[in-house]
Amino acid sequence: MSDVSPEIPAEHRVVSTSSWRLNIPAAVDEDSPLLVIPTVHPRGDRRIVRCAQVALDAGFRVHFLWLDDGADPSTDPAAAETLFPSPRNARERIRRVGRTARAATALDGQIWHIHDFYFLRQAKRWRRRRGRPVLYDVHEYYADYYAGKLPLPPSVRRVVSRLLERYQVGAAKMLGAADVVTEKMADPFRAAGVPVVVSPNYPLAGQFTGLPSVPFVERRWKVLHIGTLSEEYGTALLLDIARRSQARGLPFEFEAIARFPSPDHRRAFEISVEQGGRPDNLRLIPPRPTHEMPALLGGAGFGLSLLAVDGQNEAAVPSKNYEHVMAGLVDVVSDRKAQRTFAERHAVAVSGHDDSADLILDRMMAFASDHEGTDAQLREKATEARAFFTWELAVEPPLGAMMRELVLHPQPAAAAVEGA
Repeated sequence: MSDVSPEIPAEHRVVSTSSWRLNIPAAVDEDSPLLVIPTVHPRGDRRIVRCAQVALDAGFRVHFLWLDDGADPSTDPAAAETLFPSPRNARERIRRVGRTARAATALDGQIWHIHDFYFLRQAKRWRRRRGRPVLYDVHEYYADYYAGKLPLPPSVRRVVSRLLERYQVGAAKMLGAADVVTEKMADPFRAAGVPVVVSPNYPLAGQFTGLPSVPFVERRWKVLHIGTLSEEYGTALLLDIARRSQARGLPFEFEAIARFPSPDHRRAFEISVEQGGRPDNLRLIPPRPTHEMPALLGGAGFGLSLLAVDGQNEAAVPSKNYEHVMAGLVDVVSDRKAQRTFAERHAVAVSGHDDSADLILDRMMAFASDHEGTDAQLREKATEARAFFTWELAVEPPLGAMMRELVLHPQPAAAAVEGA
C-alpha cells in the first residue's frame, strides 16, 4: 500500500504495511539496483527496517523476505516483500532458512544484506555462485549468545564462542563486509581485514520530533515495556515489579507489547503469569510497527529494559534504551553492565538487581513524586540524545557508503573464496 505523508519531502512517497513504513526517494525506480534482505527475524524488525531505509536513500530498491503470517505484503517495486509462515519455535525458524534463501536467490539481486548468523552458509553459497557481495549485519554478540545456550561448562562455552566468532569473521571476509552494532563487535572483523561499519541501534530522530510533548505529571503512572517478552529479556522481573506494585497499592499501570519470539515463548509467559498470579495492573497491547512507536512512548513516564543474566546481555544496550531517552521516559533497567552504564550516563535512570523489585519501585516513586524536577531532567536528556544518538547522523552516511562501495567495487568471487 502506498500513501503520501506530510512528514517527508514532496519528492518522496511512502510505502507502508501493517508492520513497517519506508520513504521512497523519487530517484529510486524499477531500474535501480536491487538489495535483497533475506531474514528469519520477525517482520518489521526495527533495525532491519532502518537499514532498508538507508539502502533506499543510497539508491537501491529493496525486497524483504521474512517470517510472518500477515495478509498485506508489499508489492511495490521499490520496497517489496515475500512472507513465509511464522515458526512455532526456534527449530522451525532455522528450518525456514533454506526456503528463504532459495527465494532470495531467485530474485537475482545485486547485493544481499543478511541479518542472521543462520544465513551465513546460504549467503556464502550465493556469493560463490553469483559472485555478488553480501553485507553481514551482526545485531548481537552472536558467538556469545549461541555458545551460552549450550549445556556445557563455562570454560567449554568460551571455547565454542571463540570458534563461532572465528567462523563468522571468516565468512564475512568471503562475503564482502560486516555491519555491527558496537565498536567492540567490530574489533575481530577489523583484525581480519574485513571492511566493517559500526551502526548502533539509534532511533530515527525524525520520528521523535516534538517529544517529549506531554508533561511528566500527566504520564508519570504509565510504565511501558516495548521489547520482546521472553525470559532472557526479563519477563520474570517485569512480572515481579507489576505484582509488587499492585500488592503495595501503588498507582503505576503497566503496558507490555505482546511481542513473543514464538508461540512457545507466549505459552511460557502465560504459564509464568498464572503460576504467580495475574496482576490486574499489567495489560498486554498489540504489537506496533516501528513508525508508531514514538507516539506510544510519548504517553508513558517510565520505560522498562530488563535484560536477564544471559550470555551476551552484559554487553548489550537494547535499542529501547535510546528510545526511552529520546522520547522523555525514565529508563528503568536491570543491572546488566552495558545498559546500566548507558542509563546512568545518558538517561534519567532507575536500575536494580533481578530480585530488587521493591527497590526499583521505590526509586520510580521518587521520580514520580518530584514530577517537576523529573520533567526538567527528562527534557534535558532528550535534547542531548538528539545530538548524539540519532540514526540519521551517526549511522546512515557510513552505512549507505558501504552499500554503494560493495556494489560499485565488488571483490571478485574467486579472490573472496581464497580469503575465506
